[in-house]
Amino acid sequence: MAITIYILLAAASLLPALVTSVGRCFRERNLLSFSLFSLCVTWETTIISAYFHADYLMALLDMYGQSIRSYHSYICVASLLGCLLVNLMLFLTVRYMKKQHALTWIIGGFALFLFATLIIGICISLVIGVSLDQGFFAACCGVMGAVGVAWGLTYKEICVIGNIYLEAGVCLLSALWLTWSTIKAYGRNRTRQHCLLMSVGLLYGMIYLFVFLLICNHYAMPMEKAFDLCYHELLMLASDWHTTYNNVNYLIFILLFLVLTVGNIFAAKCLSHNSYKKEGT
Repeated sequence: MAITIYILLAAASLLPALVTSVGRCFRERNLLSFSLFSLCVTWETTIISAYFHADYLMALLDMYGQSIRSYHSYICVASLLGCLLVNLMLFLTVRYMKKQHALTWIIGGFALFLFATLIIGICISLVIGVSLDQGFFAACCGVMGAVGVAWGLTYKEICVIGNIYLEAGVCLLSALWLTWSTIKAYGRNRTRQHCLLMSVGLLYGMIYLFVFLLICNHYAMPMEKAFDLCYHELLMLASDWHTTYNNVNYLIFILLFLVLTVGNIFAAKCLSHNSYKKEGT
């Protein structure tokens, strides 16, 4: 079965979530429903764009050598299975997600995405004969490369945009959300304790903003060179920490990103909940 058939099946499996998101937009007409609709449209556009770059995607698989060419169908099936899991989670999110449970759904969705990537990684490790670590890392790189191809970007460009700028921006927004929560808490309860909390929150947000600007300035160069710079810096960290390049990537771009982002969002929601509770009493 050609790779284009797998891509079309993946695109078709997303239609229930897309149609449901359209209906929810017309019914609710709020930020949450519009965000879910935008997410579905973006993901569907990415899959459809991959259809028109199928030949290039096959060429990327061929870069691994002659031994992998006979296993194209297995890798395509694993990729399709991963897309089906993500699309199912997206449908359930659009259908049942409520504003008060947004954080739980976001964490669950990201966990399922990692699980889907792990399935692809297991398939790669089995058919190529490499370790699970190498297979999972190859799957992560493959997902980034496929998304980049779908949007007309090179692998280096999508890595710089996604792993550096996008992740840093999301961390900044989560920190500013926490800062805003401390400001709102002080607005509801004008006590010394909440004034101190607001001051700490403002300082916390400023630190994140400073780090974000520092990152942008550090990688203010053509994306190809920014990727090479980041690559060599990660190799140096791996050498200093006596670990592998893959582990450094997992630590910074997955674990640290999740801890900072989810931690900030969770703290902001807890602070807002406690503020409303005290205000009600």
